[in-house]
Amino acid sequence: MTDREDLNRVVLDVELVLISVVQGVALTTLAAASAPLMRTHRLEIYAFMGSGLAFVLSFWSVSLVHAISFVRWPMDLLHYFFYFALAFCECLTFMAMDRPHDWFGLSLTSFLVAWALYLYDYRLIRRQRDAFSGSAAKQALYQHVIRRQREEMWVLMPAGVAFSLAAWLAVGWRPGTAPWFAVAQLAFTLGFVASFVHSFTERQRLITACTAGD
Repeated sequence: MTDREDLNRVVLDVELVLISVVQGVALTTLAAASAPLMRTHRLEIYAFMGSGLAFVLSFWSVSLVHAISFVRWPMDLLHYFFYFALAFCECLTFMAMDRPHDWFGLSLTSFLVAWALYLYDYRLIRRQRDAFSGSAAKQALYQHVIRRQREEMWVLMPAGVAFSLAAWLAVGWRPGTAPWFAVAQLAFTLGFVASFVHSFTERQRLITACTAGD
């Protein structure tokens, strides 16, 4: 008879494999789209390449943080469907690298899908609350999980949507502004990566404290 811990490990394995596969596909698409455009030596192309890589790293790292923090049995298929949808949007975005207006429009779509995923995952986190009710260390971990989810859901994702919308409108009106918005987006996405790395470091410390408590 399979016990609950075995089921949790199965779900975690599926999560980790799926994260790596879908972001591997997105990274491959980014590389394939970038290679023929590098010879143009356009500023926005280099910025888009950096932004694309940063976006892949951001999504992979935040998904990894979520996986080790709260992903447990029962398995939620809709949660996985969001992963596929976001990877699909990433690939479409990367293939529009030579069309800045389309790039920012598809970036907007990607952020909207990511925001919907955050909203959906918030419900999953709340559903797992009882699993963190044991020790003070587990409660501290849960508070960090829920706090970061709210910050990213109500600050980072809306900021990404607002920036992408502004860039899409501005570049559609004045195409010559594309390089500057591309550089700004690169800085924006690098900030995402830095934020998620910091969160991951703190999350590991809290998870280690829970393990020591057990």
